Amino acid sequence: MFGVRRGFTMIEMMVVLAFMVIIASVSIPAVANISRSEAASELGIFNSFMKKTFINSVRRNEYLRIAIDLRSGDYWSEKTETPFFLMTGKEQEVYDRQNAGLLEDYDEAEAADSTLKAGSGASGQNFFQLLSMQATDEAAADDLYNWENFVPERRNIRELLKPEFTAVSEKRSLPEALCWRQFFSYHTPDILTHQADEEEQKERMAYIYFFPQGRISPFFLSIGEPEEEESFLHIAADMYLGVKVEKGDFGEEVKGLYAEMEEDKDAEGK
Repeated sequence: MFGVRRGFTMIEMMVVLAFMVIIASVSIPAVANISRSEAASELGIFNSFMKKTFINSVRRNEYLRIAIDLRSGDYWSEKTETPFFLMTGKEQEVYDRQNAGLLEDYDEAEAADSTLKAGSGASGQNFFQLLSMQATDEAAADDLYNWENFVPERRNIRELLKPEFTAVSEKRSLPEALCWRQFFSYHTPDILTHQADEEEQKERMAYIYFFPQGRISPFFLSIGEPEEEESFLHIAADMYLGVKVEKGDFGEEVKGLYAEMEEDKDAEGK
C-alpha cells in the first residue's frame, strides 16, 4: 500500500523560518562589510594614482589635473601646455562665464576678420579691446613692450581663455557596486554629486589640479553605494598633498570651512 504524504507541521515551518532569519541577519552585514572594504581598497588605489600624478607634475614641470566622472565612476589624468590658475568658489564660476563670453566674441571677430593672427596690429587691437588691455596712444608711442608686440597666435588666444587638456593616462573605473558620491574643492561653488538634475543630462565632472610648483587644489571626495544616503568613506587633501581618509560624508567639514571663510571676511571688514 502507498503511504500517506505528510506536509510540514507548524513547528517545522517555524524552525525553517527561524533559520532563514538568522542567515539573513548574518549575511546582510557581511555584504555591507565587503562593500566597505572594497571602498577602502579603491580609495587606496586612487590615492596612489593621485600621488603619481603629483610626482609627474613636479618632475616634468607639467600642469596636470585628474578628471573624475562622478556619474560613471571613471577617472584619468590630463595635461595642458597652458599654465592655469584657480580662484575660489563663486569667483571661479564668474571667471569661467566671462571667458566663455570672450570666446564667443573672439569667434565672431575671427569670422569677420580673416587677418586675426599674430603680428596683425589691427586684429590684435580688436581682440585686446575685448579684454580691456589696450594701451593708450601716448603709452604705445614710448613703450617698446606695448600690446601690439605680444599678440599671440590664434591657438594660444583660445587656450589662454580655456586651456585645452589631453589625456595622459589610461582610464580607471570603480566597481559597479560603488560610485563617487560627492566632490568639493575650493574652486567649485558648491558640493558636486553623482546625481544629475532632471534638466542636466550631461556628465558630472570634477577636477583636481596639480601645479609643477608642488601644489594641488585642495579637495574632498567621498565613495559609497549609489542608492545609499551616506558614503562609506571620504578622502581629503590639502594644497601640499597632505591626505586623510575618514568615515562617512564630508558635509560638516565643508560647512566648517564656509564658517571660517565668513569669519575671515568679517575680520577683514573690521
